[in-house]
Amino acid sequence: MDYKYITAGLSNSTIGRPPKEELIGLYQETINNAFYNASDWWTIEQETSRGTLEFEDIDVRMTHVINAETGLKLGDDWKTIINKDISTPMEVGKLYRFDGSIWILVNTEYVKNLSSSATVRRCNNTIRWIEEATGAYYEEPCAIDYQLKEPRDYSTSGSSIVTPSAYLMFKTQFNERTNKIKPNQRFLFGNKDNWSCYKGTGTGFMNYLNIATYDNTSAGIIEVTLVANYINYETDDLVRGIADVYQNAYTLTLNKSSLSLAPLGTYTLVPIVTFNGNTETRAMEWVSSDTDIATVSGAGVVTAIANGACVITANIKDNATSATCSITVSGTPTFNYVVLLTPNINYVLEGEETTFNVILTKNGVPESNTFSFSTDTRTVPYENYLYTPIDGNNFKVKNLKKYMSDYIAITCTSGAYSLLVKVNLRGSW
Repeated sequence: MDYKYITAGLSNSTIGRPPKEELIGLYQETINNAFYNASDWWTIEQETSRGTLEFEDIDVRMTHVINAETGLKLGDDWKTIINKDISTPMEVGKLYRFDGSIWILVNTEYVKNLSSSATVRRCNNTIRWIEEATGAYYEEPCAIDYQLKEPRDYSTSGSSIVTPSAYLMFKTQFNERTNKIKPNQRFLFGNKDNWSCYKGTGTGFMNYLNIATYDNTSAGIIEVTLVANYINYETDDLVRGIADVYQNAYTLTLNKSSLSLAPLGTYTLVPIVTFNGNTETRAMEWVSSDTDIATVSGAGVVTAIANGACVITANIKDNATSATCSITVSGTPTFNYVVLLTPNINYVLEGEETTFNVILTKNGVPESNTFSFSTDTRTVPYENYLYTPIDGNNFKVKNLKKYMSDYIAITCTSGAYSLLVKVNLRGSW
C-alpha cells in the first residue's frame, strides 16, 4: 500500500480541507499517474463547440459499453470515453472523430460522478435535406437504428398483425441546422443504387434530449422517429440521396456562359435565380478554378489576370445549385493611367483651408508615384492666399481673402503624367 505524507504547518498544506475535496484531489492525482500507463488511452478529435464541426485533439481512455438491461457488451458502434481531467464536462450532442467515423455523445456520467465519462455512438449514416423556404442544402451525421420495427404497441403485447410498413429511429446533434427539420420531413438512406425513404411521423420528433431537465435551450440531441415511405422519382434526387429536391426546384443561370477578356480586363457576371419558376434574390458564392488566370469577387466581378483559360462557378449559398462561365484571357494588357485629385473641387471658400491629395492610378488601382508641384499665381495677389506643399502627394491652400477675377494654377507632375489644378478663391459661401 502506498502512503502519502503531508508536512504539517506548511502554507500549502491540505490538512483541514473538507474530506470530499481531498478525495477529489487524490482521485485526479491517481488518474494523472496512471492515465498514460493504461493500454486503452487514445488521442481522438473532439468538436470544439457543439454545432461548429471544428475539431481539436483530446486524450481519452476508451472502453466498450455494457447494456445495463442485459449485462451484455454492445457492439463496436458504442464506446465509453473517459476524460483525463475529471473537471471537464461532457456535453450531450457533441461530436467526436476517430477510426474514420463521426461519433455523437449520447449519454454522460458527469453529473455527481467523479469520473468525466460518457457514451458515444457511431454516426453510421447521414441525413440530407433541402429547406423548403430557402432551398438551402443541409447535411448532418446521424446514428440510425439497424433494425426496422413493426408498427405495433411495444408497451403491451402488441398487435398480432404485422403491416407491411415499418419504422426506425435516428439521433442527430441539435444545432441551428437540424432545428430547421420540419414535421413529416422525408429522408433517403442507402446508396445511389438502392435508396430507401422514410419520413418523420407526426411532428417528426420523439423529443429533444436536454442536458438540463427544465432548460429547453440546453437540448443536445434530436431523436426522430421515421416511418417507411415510398421513393418519389419525380421529386427525389437519387444520385446524391436528397428527398424532395425537385419539389422545391431552384435554377441558376448567368448572364454569360462564356467570356473573353484581355489581361486586367473586368466583367460583372449577373446570376439569375428562380425558385419554382419565380425569380428570386439569393446570396451567392463565387469561385475561380484558377486564380492565376482570373479572379472573381463576392459580387461576381471577374478580373482577368494572365493569358489562359479557367472556369468561374457560381453557387447559391447553402444550396446545391450552381452555374458556370468559361473564361478565356488573351492579348496584351491595356494600362489606363489616371491622375486623381481629392477632393475633386476647384475652389476654397474665404477663411477656410483645404488639403488636396493627388495620386496616380493604373486601371483604377493606386500607384506609389509621388508628384512635384509648381504654382502659377497668374493675377491673384499673394496676400489673398497661402499655398503650402506637404509631401509628394499632398498640398494645401488657405483662402485669406476672396479674389473672383482669376485662379491659382497648380501643376502636379509625376514623370509623363500631370494634372492642372485650378483653385478659385471664392467668398465665404
